[in-house]
Amino acid sequence: MATKTKTRFQGKEVEALNLNFEVNKEGWNEYTTDDGSVVKVKLVVTKILRVEDQYSQDGDPIYMIQSGNVVTAIVPEELKKKVN
Repeated sequence: MATKTKTRFQGKEVEALNLNFEVNKEGWNEYTTDDGSVVKVKLVVTKILRVEDQYSQDGDPIYMIQSGNVVTAIVPEELKKKVN
């Protein structure tokens, strides 16, 4: 069940709904660099808020998220530092 909270939006404190959510899909973005490494990044959402009484120019409600990034790399052996 959504709970009411306050957040900052466009420089002022506003009412918002802290929405419960279910993850449908969280995919990885992959980037190949000039040195042959593949960097993989995934955004992981931890909170979704719907700002009350605020709408886009198209009339859609405004949503805000809190998130973190997960980053990993697949690196060619010749780039790795030898560790003991």
